[in-house]
Amino acid sequence: QSISHAYQEIAACKTELQQAKRIRRNRQEYDALAKVISKHPERQETHKQIEGLDKELNSLTETKESLLSKLELRQKQFHLLINTIHELQRMLEEDKADSDEPSTSSGAESSAMDTS
Repeated sequence: QSISHAYQEIAACKTELQQAKRIRRNRQEYDALAKVISKHPERQETHKQIEGLDKELNSLTETKESLLSKLELRQKQFHLLINTIHELQRMLEEDKADSDEPSTSSGAESSAMDTS
């Protein structure tokens, strides 16, 4: 009877030991997770950082859109300037051609007059 009682006590102690091991393992796991969690900033701080980054992103997006519209305007202005330059060059060439033709004709007429 004392042997069976001893076996029962041993079985009880084994289950108690298993439970103690499980509790210890759970505590170690909890401590490890708590250490990892403590390294991260608090939720409120993270939300503040996210809000700040959102504001910065919106500001940068507005700046980008403004700069893109300014670039588009400058490209149009540059295109207009180039077209105007080409038009002025064409006009100067026409004027030069017009001024060269009468002087050539008058020069030919004057030389023709001299020979007659």
